[in-house]
Amino acid sequence: MNRPLPIRLMACAIVLIPGLWYAMAAEPTSLTDLRAAAKKNLDAGNFRDAMEQYQRLVQGSENGGQSLGNDLEQAWQCLNRLQRQNEQDELLASAIKAHPNDPHVYWKAATLLGQSVHYGFVVAGEFQRGNQRGGGEYVQSMERDRVQALGWMQTAIPLAEEHLAGGELANFWQSFAHMLLMHRDGQQAWQLQQLTNVNELPDYEQGYHWRGGSSGKGAAVDAEGNPVYHSVPTSFAEATSDGQRWRYCLEHAALADTGRRPSIDLQFAQFLQGQFGVQTLQQWGIVLPRVDDADSEEHDAATSIVSLKTLSDNETIARLANGVKRFTLPDEFNYILIYQRLAAQGSAVEDNAQQQLAGIYENRQQYEQAAKWRRTNLDRFGKNDGGWRKQRLDQIVKNWGQFEPVMTQPAGAGATVEYRFRNGSEVKFEAHAIKIPQLLEDVKAYLKSNPQQLNWQQLQIDNIGYRIVQENAEKYLGAKVADWSLELKPRPGHYDRRITVNTPLQTAGAYLVTAKMQDGNVSRIILWLDDTAITKKQLNNQGMYYIADSVSGKPIEHANVEFFGWRNERVPNTKRDFRTITRNFAEFTDENGMVFLDPKRQEQNFQWLVIARTEQGRFAHLGFSGVWYGRYQRQDFQQQKIYTVTDRPVYRPDQKVQFKFWAVTAKYDAKEQSPWAGKKFEVRIHDPQGTEVLKQTLTADEYGGFSSEFSLPEDAKLGVYSLNATLPNVLSGGGNFRVEEYKKPEFEVTIDAPTEPVKLGDQVTATIRAKYYFGAPVQNAKVSFKVERSSHETRWYPAMPWDWLYGDGYWWYAADYDWYPGFRHWGCIAPRPHWIHWNPEPPELVLDQEVEIGEDGTVEVQIDTALAKALHGDQDHEYKITAEVTDASRRTIVG
Repeated sequence: MNRPLPIRLMACAIVLIPGLWYAMAAEPTSLTDLRAAAKKNLDAGNFRDAMEQYQRLVQGSENGGQSLGNDLEQAWQCLNRLQRQNEQDELLASAIKAHPNDPHVYWKAATLLGQSVHYGFVVAGEFQRGNQRGGGEYVQSMERDRVQALGWMQTAIPLAEEHLAGGELANFWQSFAHMLLMHRDGQQAWQLQQLTNVNELPDYEQGYHWRGGSSGKGAAVDAEGNPVYHSVPTSFAEATSDGQRWRYCLEHAALADTGRRPSIDLQFAQFLQGQFGVQTLQQWGIVLPRVDDADSEEHDAATSIVSLKTLSDNETIARLANGVKRFTLPDEFNYILIYQRLAAQGSAVEDNAQQQLAGIYENRQQYEQAAKWRRTNLDRFGKNDGGWRKQRLDQIVKNWGQFEPVMTQPAGAGATVEYRFRNGSEVKFEAHAIKIPQLLEDVKAYLKSNPQQLNWQQLQIDNIGYRIVQENAEKYLGAKVADWSLELKPRPGHYDRRITVNTPLQTAGAYLVTAKMQDGNVSRIILWLDDTAITKKQLNNQGMYYIADSVSGKPIEHANVEFFGWRNERVPNTKRDFRTITRNFAEFTDENGMVFLDPKRQEQNFQWLVIARTEQGRFAHLGFSGVWYGRYQRQDFQQQKIYTVTDRPVYRPDQKVQFKFWAVTAKYDAKEQSPWAGKKFEVRIHDPQGTEVLKQTLTADEYGGFSSEFSLPEDAKLGVYSLNATLPNVLSGGGNFRVEEYKKPEFEVTIDAPTEPVKLGDQVTATIRAKYYFGAPVQNAKVSFKVERSSHETRWYPAMPWDWLYGDGYWWYAADYDWYPGFRHWGCIAPRPHWIHWNPEPPELVLDQEVEIGEDGTVEVQIDTALAKALHGDQDHEYKITAEVTDASRRTIVG
């Protein structure tokens, strides 16, 4: 029965051998046929077969030129599809080895390396690009890949100049320029002052670094503190920085294809604008004063360092590595002059250049110049743009006005509102009362109707202005109660002006105020005038509501206070799936204007609306808002504690740890004899891994104290040790200490700064010193330093007996009069506890530089306080200098 099997196998062999012979005979041999077969496999998703065929094409000695580059890219893409990024480096290197005299292979290999994933794992000493299932050490190759790509492109320069021409040669130089800017553009452009050594590949970088998150250091400056400009060198080899290499590549791209000159000049202008434009101030969080905040010329003169509107076309104010500086740009590096040249009619980038110029002048608050370029751009390119160019022009030249946000105001005092405008000469105002009581009644009726699906917009009581304007909720708009007009005096130059508008509104309520600018826009705002205030406070398991006059704060007796609450409740297995539950009741205030409610009366899981009314016509509301109830718990003055102390916080291996515990009861009338005297406590010490290294039983003395010691072994584990004492089932507590290796630093870093206060506006010089402990200065080191500015306040209080315990001014009992106008400028501020950080503003980064240390081991830091005087001249300031010095052995010391 087994005999037919060999016969079938033989038959199969007879059939397959001719097929194999046919397949071998059909294998493509020419480059054209092989490329077509590879393309067919690629389109069919047979990436492995396509990759092998493209690899054969790449290795073929007859292949070359653009076809070779395309074949290399397809092979690289196939490896991507196959998740075999670890083979891409070998592919690129083998292609260069097979075609050492073809510029296309260097060019394409460098381009593909820049597009590769810049991370991988080191396995058995070899770098594997991309993800790795087998583990290994994660590293990044971003900088190494950049250097390798630049090295390949530099090798290809003579080959490209020999074999390429015209547009292809221009593409080569532009690709080279792009690679030079890899991780060197934008806020990282300061690194362009360095000259990359393409003959030495840097090591792989360990860890997960994200270069994109770096905040940068500002535009680079030279030793004299002036901006670094990248000029065009006479040859690529004579370039002294990557910036000069970049300029050389751009210039030769324009020489190879003269038609690209406008776009290349535009790219250079955009780079210069990104480095030296006034927008760099905002990028660093520097807020300049608004032009409309001060109308006088004296203001501009006093703040000339930050007065944007006084800048000429060859001037700029920018955030450099050494701080904010106003300086003159050379014509070669003046991005405004370059844009103006490109904005001439006939330029291929005319439209873009005109828009850039308009935006630049808008940033400089030079709106007449901005309007000129907006108008020019509109005339040239505004036919089929959908109208956006005209809208941008209208924003500058048309009449505009808008209300500024305003808080609730007391009734009877005459409501005021801030109005900001430009260009217009007259504005008309109208005020309509809003029917707030009707709005609240409609909201309550809507919730009581148990709607099938809640419309949340109807519950937004405070958003009534939006509903009236956008949702046509005009039924809540009452009669017109006032109208008036106002003549305006606009500022020249299309600048904003802000004025205070006095309204005739006196009666409590809400009003929709509309401002109609003559030949301009319409602006609206809701003004709230209150005569009654509702204050809510949570007490011990109850809530208190206080109804008072909004101006005097006097309580309102016998006010009707209505409480309306609602919540949604799930009702499973029903058609609606939920229902709306409401509660509604009212109370009268007592003689103190108060209402007290317990949790049964006002439930926690409801949203509550509170409405206060009086017979005299007072009306106020609060909500919707939730409520919560807490229980006041009297502090226990008999708390049991264990206090722990060691003779030092940090130890080295082979040292003795001395420790002591005190078991105490926090009781102010305690007797001298401790209740824990004579008690036996279990003491345990655990190492950082949780292993018990000591266990003792100690007896407390008459004061509840007990002590002992523990000798650390020479091989003690490093980290935090826990120290605990326990009286079983009664009391426990403890502390911790650290065990660390200590190596004495080889050098120290100090900073010499002025010891006396410096006048704001002056320039301050600080000196960073690094010297070895044997006295010699540190040389061949890098110094990275930061200077941070923050506001500073000093207060003096008369000395009192208990200052040593409670701090200066502990006796102060009065609250700050924040409500009084100007108090913050001249008032005596109450003392603030030192343990609470009261400065809500983060420090401003003034300087952030990395420089080489001098031969004498010092670096001078120049700090200009003129900007702080211009922007914050009414405050004192504190400057903090932090320096990190890294010597040739890579040891870093912070000072």
